[in-house]
Amino acid sequence: MVTLKNWLQLIRWKNLLFLAYIVTAIFYGVVMPYLSQYNLRLENDIILYLLLMASTVFIAAGGYIINDYFDTKIDEINRPTRVIVGHSVTRAQAATAFQILLGLGVACGLGIALLLKEITIGLVYIVISGILWFYSSSYKRQLLVGNLMIALCGFLTPFMIGYVVNTQLINTYNPFIYQTSIMADIYLWTTGFGVFSFLFTLLREIVKDIDDIEGDREMECRTLPIVWGIGTAKTVLVILSIVILLLTGYVAFRLIPFTTDTLTWKYFVFGIAIPMLILIFWIGKAEKRSQWKQISQFIKFIMLIGCSYALIVGYLFYLNGLTA
Repeated sequence: MVTLKNWLQLIRWKNLLFLAYIVTAIFYGVVMPYLSQYNLRLENDIILYLLLMASTVFIAAGGYIINDYFDTKIDEINRPTRVIVGHSVTRAQAATAFQILLGLGVACGLGIALLLKEITIGLVYIVISGILWFYSSSYKRQLLVGNLMIALCGFLTPFMIGYVVNTQLINTYNPFIYQTSIMADIYLWTTGFGVFSFLFTLLREIVKDIDDIEGDREMECRTLPIVWGIGTAKTVLVILSIVILLLTGYVAFRLIPFTTDTLTWKYFVFGIAIPMLILIFWIGKAEKRSQWKQISQFIKFIMLIGCSYALIVGYLFYLNGLTA
């Protein structure tokens, strides 16, 4: 008999909470405080927020299920005690749950599109659903393609917040909104968090490929550590980590618009820079599979810290409003 625990494990409920937190932090930590500085009201803000969060969570949950559906044989080699599809949950039940969750996610995305009269938004959520399907069914097994597809989904989570909010602003404040830098600023913030999410998701996906190398090799997958070797994969991880460190440092010290802000660079040093240096050292020393699992979790922790900067942004907007 399928238990609630089985379903929660299958949909990776902790990861879903993480995604919901990201949407909430950016929407209410960055976007809404920014708009309040200009005394702008976002119509249907609560509805838009709930639909954004629901579409993200439902589609991601469906994506986790279909990934396990296609990866059963690989998982039986890599983590035999944690295989759910085909054991606690039948393949038919998993397929049905995938269809329901994906349908709900797309429906929420189409709800946003109908509310804002912008069909492109609905098409984006359909495309994301397609990406997750094709990733799990075939592209996951191809060199870097699957990694980049999942990283793209990571980018779109924050970016779509900016897209949706700006579309609503156009509907409400056209043509005034085009005479300001407000939409550009919102895109700058949400795209920035999107790039951060893209890079860290790509980093973590490569780490997971190293962790899963035994089962992936057995199933003839062409992941980076299998095709180029673990040594080269570690080099790629180190280079990518350095790029992330330099890029976030540049943003923190050069692009953040709070001229009297010292909190941002302190947050960068202690929340990003030091953990990233630890990560680089750890990647260089890692040999055992248990270490790669720990590294994967550590990357997720740094992602959490980085995305939580959205709350700092909200606080800084608040301070700017007091001193304006």
